[in-house]
Amino acid sequence: MLMYSSGNPTNIENPIKDASVQVDIKTASGRLSLYQTTLCKKLQWDKLNPDVNLDPKGYLDTYNQKDVQLICCEADASTLWLIPNVVQTRFIQSLDWDALMDISFTWVLSRGRPKGKEVVKYERSVDPQDLPKQSDVQQVLNGSINSFRIYNVYSRYFRVTGSGDVRPLELEDNFVSADLVINRANYSWWSFHDINSSDVNGCGGLRGPMAIIVSEETPPEGILGDTLSKFSIWGLYITFVLAVGRFIRLQCSDLRMRIPYENLPSCDRLIAICEDIYAARAEGELGVEEVLYWTLVKIYRSPHMLLEYTKAD
Repeated sequence: MLMYSSGNPTNIENPIKDASVQVDIKTASGRLSLYQTTLCKKLQWDKLNPDVNLDPKGYLDTYNQKDVQLICCEADASTLWLIPNVVQTRFIQSLDWDALMDISFTWVLSRGRPKGKEVVKYERSVDPQDLPKQSDVQQVLNGSINSFRIYNVYSRYFRVTGSGDVRPLELEDNFVSADLVINRANYSWWSFHDINSSDVNGCGGLRGPMAIIVSEETPPEGILGDTLSKFSIWGLYITFVLAVGRFIRLQCSDLRMRIPYENLPSCDRLIAICEDIYAARAEGELGVEEVLYWTLVKIYRSPHMLLEYTKAD
């Protein structure tokens, strides 16, 4: 209760500070990273161009606009495609006999709080019906064509909770589809092209991965803030109300049963008997000690005798 009364549990904004994206392809022979970028802009929702409506169905009307951000990433990867030809050849061959191709998309987001969960990850494997044909992937890797399309790659809307969990919003038309393009010049690199024109307009022409993220507010730093972030309000309730309350209850329960023994007018005679028991034991008079001991027991067993022996002089 002292923490509640002395602390300030008001939540404060906790925006996304950094974002990165990665697209991987996986078969039985292993995994390759196709597209990676760390070049992502973080735009506050309330400062966007009002002429571009990225939320026509009003999904975000119930959220505080200061907690909503638009993340726009560069279409071109920030890393080169440096896979040796022999590795590409083996990977292409694995697509012939492995029917379980998997493509996964990953967002990595960084925030200032909560402590220990500053970096969160959202990873999703594309559904099998939305994957490109394996023959298309093979042709891109061997240079016959330069792109293939993936449908419903990841959720456009999702929120990052105060405890550090990433949860896509359960909405209709909430997925982004894209073309993965390999660029071949002196060097090779991959590009991610969002095929939704409204996403491109909202990001100022950037055609890379985009997302609308609700980053929930979190308690401020400090003892109370860290405790709330780690254990939530329910954890504090269980700890301080139930556990501490139960301890206090145990200490204060059955007080009336202790009144005859703890609230006595004068205990001088009882103390004298206890001192005589100690003296008899010290002198080796065990018979006298036993008589005095049972005398003390009889006094405590009889409320009438206890009252007589503890009367004030």
